[in-house]
Amino acid sequence: MELSRETQARVRQRGWSDELIARIEASTATDVQVKNLSRSTITPDRIAGWLDFLERDPDNPFAKAPLDILNTPAETGVRATPSAEGMLLSDINIKSYGVVPDHWSSENDTPRGTEALPGPILPASYSIFDKSEVWAEGADVLYEDAIRDRWVPATDLDWEGGLADLPEEMEKAVCQICTSYSNNGLVEQKIISRWLEEISYGYHEVKLFLATQVYDAGRKVEVLRKRALSNGGGLGQAPIGQIYRGWYGGLRFTDMLTALNVVYKSYELTMFESASEWVQTDLERRMFELLAQDSRRHLEFGLRHTEWFGRYHPDGDRKLMTYFSRGEAALVNELRLSGADREALVVLLGGGVEAAAAGVEKLKTLRERQLSDYLERLASVGVDRLPRVHPALAAQAEDPMSTDKVAVREMRRR
Repeated sequence: MELSRETQARVRQRGWSDELIARIEASTATDVQVKNLSRSTITPDRIAGWLDFLERDPDNPFAKAPLDILNTPAETGVRATPSAEGMLLSDINIKSYGVVPDHWSSENDTPRGTEALPGPILPASYSIFDKSEVWAEGADVLYEDAIRDRWVPATDLDWEGGLADLPEEMEKAVCQICTSYSNNGLVEQKIISRWLEEISYGYHEVKLFLATQVYDAGRKVEVLRKRALSNGGGLGQAPIGQIYRGWYGGLRFTDMLTALNVVYKSYELTMFESASEWVQTDLERRMFELLAQDSRRHLEFGLRHTEWFGRYHPDGDRKLMTYFSRGEAALVNELRLSGADREALVVLLGGGVEAAAAGVEKLKTLRERQLSDYLERLASVGVDRLPRVHPALAAQAEDPMSTDKVAVREMRRR
């Protein structure tokens, strides 16, 4: 075999000796193999060892391998340095590997930082290729936080000594809240999982974070069902499901995420944070603290995406206003029509059926806090929702016992 002129030039540029070149040409090596070897920093003595292998075992399947691993177009010589917390995603997002493109051009599963193989490709099922549609600054950090903050319902809660016998209506009320939010977790899992398939590989940090939310939602289902079935109460009534219309009805990722990870998660987080005011046992107190920790992270991703979308997506601010209106309408219908949840909160907040009047007043305070927290959280990312917040959602802070359904046309006028 005689090396091509291009390969001859490459190997001589590498400083290979005439003796080594002559031995290569007398071997069963191919020009492609030698060209790929010349692209590497493998030393001549190791190449001589490879020639020994070819002479010793010419029928070995690997003897015909083109050694394409040495011919990668990706940037080489990258050495990531771990942080004090270990090797984080942010530590490996360096040089060309840290560049997240505004538009991802690959339709298949080619990872960011590599190039697709030449020739025909089989497109994947991705439909989102623009950064502005999915990105959130610091998604890699939120992913690391989620991994670090993981907890285990079976062992991190005191199921033996953390519960106590409760009055029947209090136990039933706790179980009703657990049933509703557990069901929300099931739907949350499905919705997020459905969108994971749509996000192209170029934005893998977002995909990784959303995968942790799917797991978190599953853990929420687990722990709340366990609480409902561990103290004699049993599962309560199924949720009305009006809020799921906002999640399922999102035709774009940001539409869905606004309804789920911003509007709903803000109300869920305040609900879990306020649980310390009405929980009856140490187990419930710790359980809602851990659930709030997860919800806080999901909300943070939603808010960061809101900020990015509004800044970089074409006509992003105007689209966000529509998404907020849709999400708020779905939420307020759930609040108004979920009689079982409302009764459960009145009983828990009041401390029993005999203190219903006090429970209603405390529910009003909770709704006021949820609305205030929601508006402040949006303001923190530059969204002034106060003048445009859905009037029925604002009305819940004044009359949480209202049961009228929000008309769709009311939402559309906004």
